[in-house]
Amino acid sequence: MKKLLSLLTILSFCVSLSMAQTAQPAQAVATQKQKAKKETTKAAADAKKATADAKKEAAATKAAAKKEATAAKKEADKAAASGVKLKKDGTPDKRYASKDAAAEAPKKAATKAVAKKDEAVKEVKASATPGLKKDGTPDKRYSASKEKAAPVVKETKAGSTVTPKDYKPTVDRSLKGPNGEEILTGPRGGKYYINKNGNKTYVKREG
Repeated sequence: MKKLLSLLTILSFCVSLSMAQTAQPAQAVATQKQKAKKETTKAAADAKKATADAKKEAAATKAAAKKEATAAKKEADKAAASGVKLKKDGTPDKRYASKDAAAEAPKKAATKAVAKKDEAVKEVKASATPGLKKDGTPDKRYSASKEKAAPVVKETKAGSTVTPKDYKPTVDRSLKGPNGEEILTGPRGGKYYINKNGNKTYVKREG
């Protein structure tokens, strides 16, 4: 009987040991599976992020290339409009620039000669016409000297010319000349203004 009990005890111990050994590998396998699943999920997320980053970079590169192409086209159109020849890289071709400059040189020289001739003609006219500067514009000093000169009354009842020595013309502020000139009153009541040539121009009386 004791032997039987001892045998049963040994048998139960062996069964328990066997079951414990079987449970440990099953738990290890489950842990490994869970770890592998986590690594797979992480790898998939990393791959997805890398794909998104690659798409963004490709889009940015494409936009930059499009911008550069647009800028190059604008430069080419601008150069074509101005007549400048360009190289393949888009920079101005100096060979054509030198040819164009050589072709334009005679035109510029001719234009300069014509301008110089016109200036000489103006100087001659100005020297021949009193009251004008060399550039053909009115000389204000000459006009001022004319204004300071004593007025001359051209007509009198007897038909003679009278020059009052002490007479000073008065300004009629109620009237203005065609270009805003001051209207002066002569010794006999005549209204006149000094024109751009320094001469008197009488104003017609109304009525």
